[in-house]
Amino acid sequence: MMNTPAMQQETIAMITPNADLESPDFLVRSRQEVLRLLNGIKSASTLMSISFVHAEDVAVTSLVYVDEASNMLLMECPPAWQSMIDGGEAESIMLACVYEEAKIQFQGGRGQVVDMDGTTVVGLEIPEFMWRFQRRRDERHNVSGLTISLNFGFTECDAEITDLSMGGIGMFNCDAEVKLEAGEVLRGCSIALPGVGAIMVDLTVQHQMPMQSADGKAVTRIGCQFSGLSDSARQLIAHYLDALVMV
Repeated sequence: MMNTPAMQQETIAMITPNADLESPDFLVRSRQEVLRLLNGIKSASTLMSISFVHAEDVAVTSLVYVDEASNMLLMECPPAWQSMIDGGEAESIMLACVYEEAKIQFQGGRGQVVDMDGTTVVGLEIPEFMWRFQRRRDERHNVSGLTISLNFGFTECDAEITDLSMGGIGMFNCDAEVKLEAGEVLRGCSIALPGVGAIMVDLTVQHQMPMQSADGKAVTRIGCQFSGLSDSARQLIAHYLDALVMV
């Protein structure tokens, strides 16, 4: 299926309804600059999130090869992507990553499964244009309905996440009996992100602050920093935060 500019405009409008698509502030039309960004993303082994339009699935991939002569990109093929292609559901996808402190985003068509020296990859046409959104470093977003499962080694408990950024989280204390100290490290904790799945993270406690919840209960807000966040987890958290901004 051909990936026409009209299709790209329609899909990105669904995702960023308030954006001026023709704004030179973020629209990259130069073939030279598109190729520079793609080759830089490949060289840096930057992970990319794949959003399947009209579906809630999100997967993570990376760019394997940029073939200018045949105008093709070769991408790693996670199982979710191949399932979408085989099922005829991946008619339009959005790929995004963080590169040079900006969000780089472009749309692709369905793609085709290709065997490259015994490795399954997906071939996509090199996009005619891309979007580049400048990002604020570690911008904090208030969230609701998110929980994190804290791992204390001998026991686990769930806490409510109050805010989330690329650098860490704020949460309400999960249990009055649980005492956390600044500098304490919690490993193997799990955040359940809607549409993304469970993300495993390590946390370092930064500070605590007594507060009052909406129902009048005394709670403690605990600020934690991510420690050694994996590239895959970082990209999925970035995808979730981008979706919050675009709603």
